Amino acid sequence: MKTLDLKLIPILEEKYGPKWWPVHYPEETSKDQFKHLIMTVLSQNTSEANCIRAYNGLTAKFEIKPEVLAKAREAEIREAIRSGGLYNVKAKRIPKKEAREKLMELPGIGPKTADVLLTSRHGYSQVFVVDTHMDRITKRLGLVKPNAKYEEIQIALKNFIPWDKGERVSGLFWLLAKYTCKAQNPKCSECPIIGACDYGKKTKSETTKYTHTSLPRF
Repeated sequence: MKTLDLKLIPILEEKYGPKWWPVHYPEETSKDQFKHLIMTVLSQNTSEANCIRAYNGLTAKFEIKPEVLAKAREAEIREAIRSGGLYNVKAKRIPKKEAREKLMELPGIGPKTADVLLTSRHGYSQVFVVDTHMDRITKRLGLVKPNAKYEEIQIALKNFIPWDKGERVSGLFWLLAKYTCKAQNPKCSECPIIGACDYGKKTKSETTKYTHTSLPRF
């Protein structure tokens, strides 16, 4: 079973620490579970800045409470969150309950969104969120099979990341996935953990083979 080499943590910090999240979310969303859930729904498929704009638009028009939003007309919610993008879809997803099993019964709430909410209470080491970046890097590392499901990836990452070194390590790992292990044109030559990566090793081997076969012969 692969695990992240502890010697690489300072390297990850040096390379990705400066890219740490510059956006500060409204303080109340970290204290109120329902507001945190609303913020999570609004963050789907958009930037942090757009997410905050949509949340501010919603708070300007409504009090962020289940009983208030449950009575609001969808058209009013849609107009309030227009600046966040995909407002037609998200207006239908403003939910009313908590807890993973119940959350996933709601429209538009899958495992990832439910887990994002629960991390604020239990921490990433207990409820680890698997987004597209984590899905991609886990499969490229060879921690799971290409067709692995959400929960399988979640377990593999829990085993790979040294949680006893702090949750910041998982954030640095996510930043590596986003900025280096890109979906298109991944920067394998710049990757600090290429030695543990099945995809990276294969790419490096193919590049070396191509270079050798391309050299002129005298």
